Amino acid sequence: MITFEKIDNDAKVYSENARYIHYHTPDQLIKYYANYYDYKVMPTIDEFKEDVTTQQQFHERHGQEHLLFIFPENEQLDEVLIEYGKSIGCQLEHMELYRLKSPRQLRQNEKVQCEIVKEEGKAFDDFLAVCSIAEREFGDEFVELKKKTHLRDLYDERIIQIVGYLEGKAVGKIEAIVGEGTIEIDDFYVLDSARRQGVGSKLQEAVYEQRGGREVILIADGNDTAREMYVKQGYEKVSERWEMLRSEK
Repeated sequence: MITFEKIDNDAKVYSENARYIHYHTPDQLIKYYANYYDYKVMPTIDEFKEDVTTQQQFHERHGQEHLLFIFPENEQLDEVLIEYGKSIGCQLEHMELYRLKSPRQLRQNEKVQCEIVKEEGKAFDDFLAVCSIAEREFGDEFVELKKKTHLRDLYDERIIQIVGYLEGKAVGKIEAIVGEGTIEIDDFYVLDSARRQGVGSKLQEAVYEQRGGREVILIADGNDTAREMYVKQGYEKVSERWEMLRSEK
């Protein structure tokens, strides 16, 4: 069965109790999904208020400017929790987990080429250039952090980095994580100027070619229209979960 437990987690466990796991990753303090609470059971409103205070104090001590809470998958949030979260500035996120049920013919464009990044050099530089454009909205510090993790991932046999070219220009990238029985599409991005030209399809096809019998999975934002594209391409939703994020940036 495919669940969110199949999703790769780059965060480090700081502490754990009967209700949640506290992830804290000292070398990635500004990365939201490396520093958060992952609930095992749905909290009551009183427990959640206490958790907000505890996480906020912890993050302030470490110079962090966000709060993130991930709730148990396939459980509906109580309206009281939702309203309290909104009252303290949290944004409610609905995340959906998809698996590729039956691949469909993707749009082809002979002007699009993909290259798997295997070593430092031109392809890796092109990959980083596209990544920096995608990551710039989170600030220069985040871009620099991601450069370090991309370099680390380059030498991780589980990680596949692919750069997409349109008429020889680097315009897209995709990353995939090889797991036990699955291959997870992680970061997927195409420059605005190159969209609707088959770049994204070619990048996904490059991942399919590497799956080796594994199931292809990905997470999509439930409020994002991209999920409609995934359904058209043969994906089916297998799970969902709610998250609350507050960021001072």
